[in-house]
Amino acid sequence: MDNTIADQRELASTLLDRARVVASGLRERAPEAEERRRVHAESFRAMKQADLFRAYTPARFGGYELHPRYFWRIAAEIAKGCPSSSWVYSVMSCHTFVAALFPEQAQEEVFGADPNAGISGILPDRTSATRTDGGYVLKNSVWPFGSGCHNANWFLLGAQLDGMPPGHDKAFFLVPPEDIEIKDDWYVTGLRATGSNSVSLKQDEYFVPGHRMLKAETALAHKYGTARPLLYRAPFAPLLVISLSAGTTMGAATGALEFYEDLLRTRSARPMVYTDDILKIQLSSTHHILAEATAKLEAARLMTDHAMDLCYEAATDNTRILSTEQRARIRLYGVHAMHQAREVVNILFQDSGGSSLHERSQMQRFHRDINAMSMHEAMHDEIIKEVYGRLRLNQTTTHWLL
Repeated sequence: MDNTIADQRELASTLLDRARVVASGLRERAPEAEERRRVHAESFRAMKQADLFRAYTPARFGGYELHPRYFWRIAAEIAKGCPSSSWVYSVMSCHTFVAALFPEQAQEEVFGADPNAGISGILPDRTSATRTDGGYVLKNSVWPFGSGCHNANWFLLGAQLDGMPPGHDKAFFLVPPEDIEIKDDWYVTGLRATGSNSVSLKQDEYFVPGHRMLKAETALAHKYGTARPLLYRAPFAPLLVISLSAGTTMGAATGALEFYEDLLRTRSARPMVYTDDILKIQLSSTHHILAEATAKLEAARLMTDHAMDLCYEAATDNTRILSTEQRARIRLYGVHAMHQAREVVNILFQDSGGSSLHERSQMQRFHRDINAMSMHEAMHDEIIKEVYGRLRLNQTTTHWLL
């Protein structure tokens, strides 16, 4: 497909319309999905049928190579219906981006038969891999937080390469689902419907062909030339982490804001408890809360767009390589925006009244899910603040996801 700005906008408009239709069904099925502790099968099927998973798939396999500022908006529309489904969509799309950096043979295996292939995985290294003839022997371990594992066509598993020095020893391995065992251990308070179970290999020592391995340093090289399509020349870690979190958090915050305003309007004719004539919609505190939430959310959206634009601009200019500090700053923008969205939900939840505690309430789901997302280590605001501060003051850091 063409990648002009006009073409990307037209495509994004079509995908956003599809996402809104899908989200309405996700909203209805969200309670059942939480009971099952995984994305509802019908919801996952609807996202695939709408071709939403093609967003980060290479164009040569029928994908869209979508601008990341449009990608997060699709995830946001999904999140307004079901944050867990949006999280799985975002996680799998990020892994699609990673898979697009693998050797051509691996890409053919993953995307050749299905451009909408869903990829679950855990990128942090949990075990070791040893080089052998034709590939690697991956030692078995337990990889936790395998979001979307029940719907995956492939798995990405992180490991350390034996015999390699630090900084050169991290790698990602593609494994088909028939060789994966899913643990029944996802019993949580937030993001319940993501099916983020732990996974392990069915063999103690598992052979992975060489073309299904990608070194982390290759993905993080930040110097790709023109051989890769434009999207895949973007700085790996900033684009990946912001794509993971932005859409789901912005969508949850937007959904919470819409819920709060609807709640005010539906209760506008009913006095508050313990009063005869005070309406919540008339309280100055209500007006301040609504205005503060609106401003925080808009600031978060603008910062997210700015971060995504910086990623894409870096991809378009092959003569400029972002410094480690610049990449950390983009990460900082993304994480800060995410926590601003979390603050929006927390402010609104606190003022929504006891009815929002009911499990049938969308507000409590937004509240639980966005706070669960904020606990992901890649979204830890104090860590990325320290990393950026150190780099800005010309100090070193061992943080490698930059």
